[in-house]
Formats: sequence, C-alpha cells, structure tokens
Amino acid sequence: MSIMNKTSVQLSKQGISINGKPTIILCASVFYFRIPMELWKDRLEKVKMAGYNCIDVYFPWNFHETQRDLWDFTDDKDVEAFLQMAAEEGLYVVARPGPYICSEWDGGALPAYLFTNTKMRLRDNDSVFLEHVGRWFDRILPILKRYELGQKGSIICVQLDNELDFFGCQDPTGYISALRDMAFAHDLEVPLVACAGQGDLFKASGNSKGVIPTCNFYPNDRDPEFESKVHEYVERLGNQNLPLMVTETNRSHFLLRRLLAAGAKLLGPYLQVSGTNFGFTNAANNWGNPLSFLTSDYDFGGMISSTGEVRAEALEGRLMSRILGAVGESLAQSVYSTDHELTLGGALSNEVTGPNALELQGGGYLYSLPNVSDNEQTVSIQIGDHSYPKQTKMTISKGRCPLLLAQTPLSHWGFQQGMLEFASAELFYSHTIGNHTILVFSGEGESELSFRMPELMNIETDGGIQVTRVEGSDLVFTANNGVSGSAFIILASGQVLEVRLLQREKALNLREVTADGSLVFDDLLKTASDADVPSIQWGIAPLNAGAPELGESSQHLGDKADFLENRGIYRGYAWYQAKIHANSAHPVHGVLLQDASDICSVYTDDTFHGTVVPGGGSLFVTFKEETSGNKMKLVVRSEIWGHSNFNDARLPAFHLNGQKGLTGAAAVTNILKLNSNWRFKAVRSSSEHASYTNKSCETETWPIVNWGSWMTEHHPSYGYYKKTFYTSPESNAWFLHLPGTRSLVAVFVNGYEAGKVNPLTPYLDLSPWIKSEEENQLTLFLETFYSLETGDVILYEGLNAIDWELTSAGEKELWSQALIAQSNVVATDLPVELLPGSSAWLMGKIDQIDSTNCWKVMFSGTNIKLSIFFNGRLIGRIWTPSKTSRPQMRGGNERIAYVPRPWIQEQGDTLAILLESTEPDEIGVLEEIRFSSVSTEI
Repeated sequence: MSIMNKTSVQLSKQGISINGKPTIILCASVFYFRIPMELWKDRLEKVKMAGYNCIDVYFPWNFHETQRDLWDFTDDKDVEAFLQMAAEEGLYVVARPGPYICSEWDGGALPAYLFTNTKMRLRDNDSVFLEHVGRWFDRILPILKRYELGQKGSIICVQLDNELDFFGCQDPTGYISALRDMAFAHDLEVPLVACAGQGDLFKASGNSKGVIPTCNFYPNDRDPEFESKVHEYVERLGNQNLPLMVTETNRSHFLLRRLLAAGAKLLGPYLQVSGTNFGFTNAANNWGNPLSFLTSDYDFGGMISSTGEVRAEALEGRLMSRILGAVGESLAQSVYSTDHELTLGGALSNEVTGPNALELQGGGYLYSLPNVSDNEQTVSIQIGDHSYPKQTKMTISKGRCPLLLAQTPLSHWGFQQGMLEFASAELFYSHTIGNHTILVFSGEGESELSFRMPELMNIETDGGIQVTRVEGSDLVFTANNGVSGSAFIILASGQVLEVRLLQREKALNLREVTADGSLVFDDLLKTASDADVPSIQWGIAPLNAGAPELGESSQHLGDKADFLENRGIYRGYAWYQAKIHANSAHPVHGVLLQDASDICSVYTDDTFHGTVVPGGGSLFVTFKEETSGNKMKLVVRSEIWGHSNFNDARLPAFHLNGQKGLTGAAAVTNILKLNSNWRFKAVRSSSEHASYTNKSCETETWPIVNWGSWMTEHHPSYGYYKKTFYTSPESNAWFLHLPGTRSLVAVFVNGYEAGKVNPLTPYLDLSPWIKSEEENQLTLFLETFYSLETGDVILYEGLNAIDWELTSAGEKELWSQALIAQSNVVATDLPVELLPGSSAWLMGKIDQIDSTNCWKVMFSGTNIKLSIFFNGRLIGRIWTPSKTSRPQMRGGNERIAYVPRPWIQEQGDTLAILLESTEPDEIGVLEEIRFSSVSTEI
C-alpha cells in the first residue's frame, strides 16, 4: 500500500515524501517533560545545529494527570508551546502520546490510579481501560491535531502505544484498532504508526488497517550480521509498499550510517538529547540483578547531555546530515541493492561488512564499509574489472563506517556528462551557483577520487591535492594523510567543477560554506565556564526515628495495611504506623513485611532495623537483638522510587500494574527450620497433584530424606516432599521461606494449593490454610534440573501488626516541611555523618550563584540517601554506595543533580536535602557536594 494523506506525507517502499519532496528523516528524541520550559528552545536549536530535521517526543499521560481528573498543560507542561517551538525551529515531529510510553518513566506514563483495578487489562482491548485512555486522548489528540504538518505545526506522524510486542496483549488487533479509531475520531490526518520493540510487527501493530509498523533496533553496534537483519525488514515492509522506519535505536552515528546504507528511511536514535527525572518521576525496572532504580539523571550518552552540553557525537550528526544533503533526493529515493558489481577486498567479513549498497535514483551507488573489528583495516573495492584505490591506500579506522559513492553520474549535480567512478572520501557538501559547482569531500588518512570527465578542458589544483590524468578523460585526485586541497575542473560547456578535500577532523568542525565558497569553522565542544563556585552556609535539623513527622493527611487503615495507590498516594513518601501485641514470654526475632516496595525502612520503638528493597514481595527483616515486651510500635517508612516502566513476571514490582507500599507486617516470634525428615515420592510429571497432595495420601512407605536431597537420573526431575508440624496457639501469621532455592516449588498446605515459590520470590504466606494448635501437613512439589540448589525450608510464626495508620508526603509537602525545619537548623560543615537509621534536613543558604549558567552538583558519600530540593523543586534523588541496602542504579550518572539556570533566583537560593542513613550497622556519610558551572551557549 502507498500511504498519502491531506498533510502530503507520503510513504512508499521508495521512502518518505513530505510536501512532494523525498526526504530522509534524521530524528532525535527531545522530551519536554525532562527539560525546563525555558531551555526547550536551547535544546531544539542544538538538535537543528547537529543536522537533524526531526524530533520525536513522548507525551506522558501521568505528567498531565497527576490525580484522577486533575489535568495540567501549563508552564513546563505546556505541550502547545513546545510544539510551536519545534515548528518555528523547522523541525518535523514524531508525536508519541501512548497511552503507554515506556521511556524509563514512572509507570511508563500510565496513571497509578489505574493499578487499583486489578481486573482491568492494561494495554489491551479492555473496555474499562480504553474508557480511561479515551479521557487522555480527548485531552492530547486535539492538541496534536492543531500541530499537524499543514496546520499550526510540523507533526508528520503519530505513534500509538509503544513496543506492544514486549507486552502480553491478548488482542493486539482490537487494541491498536481502538486507539486508531480514537485518532480518527479526532480527525488526525498524518500517518499513524506502531513500533515493534523486538521485531514482531503483528504483535506491535495488530496489522490494524491504516496503522504502519515501524521497528526499534538496539543491536550491538558492531554486530557483523546486523545489516542482514535490517534487510529482512526492508523486504517485509517493502512487500507492503512501505519504507523501513527505525523509530528507536542506539545513538552512535556509526550505527545510524549502517542503518542508512541498509535501507532505513527514518533514523530515530533514542535519547540523543538527555534530560532529568525531576520530582518523583523515576521508574524502577528490571535493568539490575534483577532490580534497578532509574537515576534522576537520564542520560544514555547521546549528543546533548542532560545539562545541555554538546558532545562529540553532535559533530558526527552534523557531518552525516551533510552527506544526506550533498547526495540529496536521489539518496532519499534510493533502494537497497544486491545487484551491483562492488566487492570488498583486503578484510574479512567479520572485520569490515559490505559493501552495503544503495542504488541511487538516477544512477550510481552510495555504500557503507563498517569496520566492526578492533583494529584499523586496509581494504580495496573491486568495481567490475577495476580495483580501487589505484594510487593510494584505503584505510578504515576502528569504529568508522564511511559512506562512499561509486559509479555515480555527475548529473546528480547538474552536469550533462561525467561520472564519479570511485571515492575513498565522503561527499558531504554540494552547492551550485550559476555554472560553478562545489563538491566538498571528507577524508581520513590517504584519499583518492576518480572522475570520468568527457568534456575536460583544463585542470587547476591548489594545496596538497595531486591529479593524474589517465586514458584521456579520466582523472585521479589523491591526497596524503593529513593533507587538504582543491582542484578546479573546467569543462568545454563552460561549467566548472570545484573539488575540495578536507581531512575528517576539519570537516567535523565546518560550520558553513559561504556563498563565495569560503569555509567557516567553529568549536561546538567548548563548554568551559569560569563562573565562581557558590558559597553555601550549611545547617542541619535532625528528625525523629523514621521521620514520621514529615507525613500528612492521616488515614486509619484498621487491622490490615493497604497498598498506597488504593489510598490515593501515587508518588513520594508514606509512613505506616502499627501496633504489635506480643507475648513477653516469646521474644520477637524480626518483622516480616508483606508485598513491600519500593524502599522500606523499618523501626520498632524508635530502634532502626534496616532499609530494604523487597521488590514487591515479602521479606524478613532480622532484629540485631531480640526484643521482648507486650506492646511494640512499628513504623515503616516507604518511598515510591517509581512504578515499573516495563512488564516482567520475575518480581511483583516489575508488573506494569505493580503497587507500592505494603499490605501487612508480622512480628516473628518463632523460626522453624524444616530441612530434615521429609517423606518423598518421585514422579515423572507435574500432573499428579491430585494423587499426592491431599492430606489423606498414604506415605508410610515413602523414603525419609532431607529436603532436596533425592538423587535421580531423570532431568528435569519432579518429586513430592511431605512433612507435618504443629503451630503455636499464640500465633496468627505463618510464612514459608525457601532461601537459596534455584528451583521451582509448588506449595500445598493441608491439601490446599497455597501458591508457588521461585528463586526471586522465595516467601509465601501460609496463614489462610494453617490450623492453629493442630497438626498441619506441608507438601512441597519440587521441579528441578541437574542438581539446581534447593536451599533451605524455614517457617516463620508470629503475630500480625494491627491498628494501622498511614500518612504521606509528596514534593510540595516535603518542601513545606523543609522550610519549617529551616528555623531549627544548627550550623554545620561537610562532611555530615548520621547514625544508622537517622534522618535530617541539611539546609544550604546560597547568597549568590551565577544565573547565566546551569550547574551540575556532584554528591559523594556512603550509606546515605538524598532527596535534593532547590527553591521548592525536587531536582534529584541520589543513593550513595551502600554495603547491603541499595539496588543497582541505572539510566545516568548516579551522583549528579542538575540546577537549571531558569530556576535560580535573583536574591538568595535555598538548597534543602532530606538525608537518610540506610545501613543498620554503618554510619551514613555525606562527604562532599561539588558545584560546577555548565556553559551551554553555542
């Protein structure tokens, strides 16, 4: 099919045409929600400077609807202002309104209130979910409509959902079609697309009529087989008369060059412009071992840093975009070709791949030679009966992917005759004024250009370029390593071809070629600033154990705790407080938290027992010293680091609808180790539960063994382990724990299936099936393979906490508390030390800071977590390296917070840092806070 619409965006297997002009789209992610509004223009200008002609942008639903039916599109959330700026900057826009966006953003942008309906099928053809989506689309799609190309803006396509093929959607056709119908109901006219995250075009788009599938590729940039994969998708989409559009990929222009030469027409490196997860917008996901927290700094090393600095990759982008412009529409309409006479010599296929050739519209080839090896490679190209280069050596540095021309008619640049037979340098600029055409090439090492010029009259050279005339009209231009030069070819027709050759480093820094042919260079990577480091007066205000005084809006929960989302708490901190009525004759060994996440700090009677990250499961927090007493006060401080942006079954916290906080806690008064004297029955399948799990099952003849010790030649192996035990009459909570297991275990209590245990969720609540003061039967069905570790079997007995109270604090409430604490601070200096479990406000008074620059703030310390506020805004959350409590941090620099210059006040600034010491046996230390200015002017 060929896609054409009223906005004149046409898609076919030849490529993309916008307003009748064939165009290759070079698209950089710019996320307005991670950049202050006052800096949007700065980032867009830098994208344009880097040669990109398009941006892609997500629109996070939960950024605009923070509470049910509470919408905000003002200030930093002013979508229309952002789209207007993009249009004014001359950038096309790929709009991505979700409803799910991923983007390592809290919940993938799905509002957390959705997660309270556990029966709703998110991201599926579910009427309840789609009703909610309709409310969001009713807000965002009219804005996108107004800023379509041809209206007030420059949107060229709209993406529906995001990488649906990663998700277990039961009805992708129905779901994507429903989103499509909503788009049509709002009169969207640009193409609608749906991207595949792992290559399943059907599961991503449902093959929904009118929705174009695109691909997201995240390969090893130096995979020698990558082009073969890309060609498969070029062919699949070409069979539908569609181009390959790569809506996400890695950020290196080495890879983007490979994609271009493989036939992609839209190149969308993800996160070329970095940003910051301000506030409580971070995500938690499966990038760790397995759990990770996303840093506030959101920076994958793209061409613009989170603080606005221009990196070297931006120069690579500018050079690549100039190659696209120099070859022009013939490249935009090119097709990948295997029917050519180009062959590679001098390197193995796992060292240099290719030639990967595009046949240009109007004749000739642009081909790539990616060096995927660890060393410089010397190569040659055979074109028919001729081998090139003829007079020089052609070398390709490690990590380079030159885009070269061969057998290319000069008619592409207005000449009636002539041919560029071969070039070992890249053509990156072309310009014609009257009868004078300039072609500028970029070379690395020795360079050679071979022309056939039938109308040749005269040749003049300048600089280090040398010319050899062979076979009458054939010209070979050469230059040694590090040499630049030019040549003028005068034709009988009066036309003049000026050939210029620059070394690659000079080409990277070329800003423009003026009308008279002068070369103007720049230095975009210069970011040094001599701004004075601000002087800060520090003061500290200690908080109570667990800092419960920070919580507001108390809710009484009764004798059962509840997830935070069920109580209208979607971001920030919460404090659970409860009572434990223990028998003084039975000391408490610890507290078992149920269904807990993200960060839980546990206190009883003001004693700190540890900070843990349970991942949404249960976890036993051991007391260093056993505690006795009839009554205990339990405080659990729970912080939502972020809802998962991805769906993964390995941990409850990884579920896209995973909720935060906890559902209960129990004081553990007895720990039973049940490793010995199990009765065992070996079976050959997992389908015999009915025969061997009931309580009346005859076991007298079963062998008696230790847990997990049965040896067999069968793999996988299956078997039932049975054991009876008595419970304490004073207990009302029982939990099974299989620490160290690497196997899968199904658990049955008194004949009833209680659930399953696996290596990542080794706890199971048995309370509903246990009979107090009676004999209970425990059956464990073990499925293992080649002697995988089975660990231990532990049963925790105890008493449930009761009389639960819940308070909470978000960004605004915490800032208000910081201002109250400011009047109680005691002067201090760094380093600051906190006892285990202690919390405090560290207040910094800044009299003067240079507001013409942005600032990076680097934090150093150990065993301490920081929530950093600047003039009322939460600019970052940092967890310094810790002995046991901290998970892996991913997504950016884990030590950096960012102070944007628009947030600096004219008279005095306040830095407020909520400090939490997180290790039970270690002092928390904040060693250093270092400010460094960032000049982002270009």
